[in-house]
Amino acid sequence: MKKNTLKQALGGIIIAIILALIVSLLLLLGFFREMELKSLDARFKNRGPEDVSHTKLIIVAIDDQTFKSCRDRYPYPREYYATLVENLREVGVKMIMFDIQFTEPDYKNPLGDEILADAIRKNGNVILAGKVTREFTAGGLYTYADEPLPILMATGSDWGIVGEMQDPDGFTRRYPIFEQYHDKYIYSLGTQVFLKEMGLPSNPVFSFKGDGYFVFADSATGKSEHLLGHRGSLGWEQTILINYYGPAGTFPTYSMAAVLDDADFDLKDEEDTDYLEMFKDDSIYPLEFRISLIADSDRQFEAMAALEAGDTTSVLATLDEINPFKDKIALIGVSIEELHDNKFTPFYNYGGNRRLTPGVETHAHAIQTMLDQRFVHSLPTTTNIVAIFVICIIASVGVAYARPVFGGILSLIMGLGALFFAYWMFRNQAVWVYLIPLLVGIGVSYLASVVYQFLSEQKEKKKIRGMFQTYMSPKVLKYLEDHPDAFSLSGEKREATMFFSDVANFTTISESLSAEELALVLNKYLSPMTEILMKYDGYVDKYEGDAIMCDFGVPMEDPDHAWKACFATIDQQATLKELRPQIKKDHGVDIFVRMGVNSGVVSAGNMGSTQRFQYTVMGDAVNQASRFEGANKQYGTYMMIGEETYRRAGDKIEVRILDRLVVKGKLKPITVYELLGRKGQVEPEMMQISTFFTEGINLYWDRQWDAAIAAFQKAIGVRGDDNPAQVFIERCHIYKENPPGPNWQGEFVMKTK
Repeated sequence: MKKNTLKQALGGIIIAIILALIVSLLLLLGFFREMELKSLDARFKNRGPEDVSHTKLIIVAIDDQTFKSCRDRYPYPREYYATLVENLREVGVKMIMFDIQFTEPDYKNPLGDEILADAIRKNGNVILAGKVTREFTAGGLYTYADEPLPILMATGSDWGIVGEMQDPDGFTRRYPIFEQYHDKYIYSLGTQVFLKEMGLPSNPVFSFKGDGYFVFADSATGKSEHLLGHRGSLGWEQTILINYYGPAGTFPTYSMAAVLDDADFDLKDEEDTDYLEMFKDDSIYPLEFRISLIADSDRQFEAMAALEAGDTTSVLATLDEINPFKDKIALIGVSIEELHDNKFTPFYNYGGNRRLTPGVETHAHAIQTMLDQRFVHSLPTTTNIVAIFVICIIASVGVAYARPVFGGILSLIMGLGALFFAYWMFRNQAVWVYLIPLLVGIGVSYLASVVYQFLSEQKEKKKIRGMFQTYMSPKVLKYLEDHPDAFSLSGEKREATMFFSDVANFTTISESLSAEELALVLNKYLSPMTEILMKYDGYVDKYEGDAIMCDFGVPMEDPDHAWKACFATIDQQATLKELRPQIKKDHGVDIFVRMGVNSGVVSAGNMGSTQRFQYTVMGDAVNQASRFEGANKQYGTYMMIGEETYRRAGDKIEVRILDRLVVKGKLKPITVYELLGRKGQVEPEMMQISTFFTEGINLYWDRQWDAAIAAFQKAIGVRGDDNPAQVFIERCHIYKENPPGPNWQGEFVMKTK
């Protein structure tokens, strides 16, 4: 193990631990809460709707059809609900839950509450709704139980609380098990339905287990049932996390108008079909009429044949089998949006459909979660924090040992692995793994480790860079001798072309060679490159390790500076092609060099102090040339020039347009080109690739992603590969999934130098 690698690994671990502490603290402070909730919604959508064919729950909704069909306006008189209770009993419903509060007297009919009470008493299995109200008054917080009307409570019916529990983003994901009111517990509507369905009393013996389960038991029989509380940031809550089975409309839903519609209740003329008479055992209508209402033509034919044969028992059995109400639990509530009881749930905007879920249906999802015991489990906070520390350390050590590129691949694999694991655990085990803190931990650990490694390696590189001196051609020296004022400290504005080059993967090369052998390789590379630059009157401004900066058009003026810089770049790549096999043979390394060229107005002069200075150039054009060299890495190219250079030298060179690039630190895009060769001296295959690529990039700028991909694939097909085309194919796929904003004009923003 190399000492430097070990040092970087130890430094990376320290950085990772610090970052993991920060991420964990942010987790505890709830910083990731809303993002994590959205990721939970995404997991619900990824899992998709689940089968509820086994459910005993049905929804009776006050919907648009009810508003359209009923003769009275909402709110309806209590006689409507009395009829509803009677009809549901007659068609075989075994339990009724009202998600409608009867806490105020019926102002439409003074006898309406008594009529409803009689119907509830006769049915004997109705759960009513109320709530615990909290009001801030001058004397402080005032809490009271807003129970159903006494006349309704006198029927002996149980009641449960309603009350929406919204997360910070306005979505309903949790459901209360109970609320504490003074010295007693008042259970929610859903919990009351669960207790009654499981054969427990409405006020069971209550206890809480340390593993998060609330236990409800019948002291007389010893029977007990469990509900798993939601593990929130402050510990176990008296709520469950609703395991939604799907979007709005998942549970069988019937219009209240249809359930009211029997022989005795009159809807508006065109709506009055006496639908419910089809399922009543004591229906006043003959069997022929009831058979005519069967929607399934096969079942209808069988029933009619049995009736003609005199087999009324079979007819009644058929009607009983298709009865959607028999032995069901009916949840009665509103679904029409005007009544403002619709909720945002994880399945909102599922499949591109933005549908709110009626409040009564959120009860259904919560009750079904309880009945099926399919609770969503949250991992302990300590487990999430341990995972953050482990994954941060792995990402940091990976950068130290695998280097930034492969460390980045490792970090990407870990991120994708965390994503897959979190989705798999939710889909298959209903376990909620906190995903966002893990992804943030991986990302910041990787970036911090790369910066730390870069700074460490730059410190080591300085030892090598100090051995190289600036080269200057005799022609330039003669110019300086003839123009001694060029050494003045004040700069001057000049038009020039700047050249930057850097050896690809130089860090890897330097680590594989001894100091002496590295110096030998650099000399073999730098010497011929310098000769070519000086051949075209370039001024070698500086060397930085393996990097070269050269200026054309300074310190002496040269109107041909743009094409000379391009020719020097082309010749260097040609020379490198000849040198590469010999260097590989002698030293076991491949030398590939990225080069960037740009033209523009610069400030040229001697920069420094009166004791020590150096002639150099400064300005945006210089910075852009440097960025172009680095930008080659984005596209897999080795020669990149700017639009100003192409404007000045376009009649002497062959190029292909590459991108509209926004370099780091800038806002305005610059059109950049890949330099292919001298005019008329580029291989036909390369020119064909350029033609297809240009077609593709124009389609890409027009947001025609599929057509652009096809054009780029044609470019690849010429020789079997083309790095820029591969890059743009990947971008097209990304933009297909995440289209750019409306102001996008094809630009690509560089985040690094």
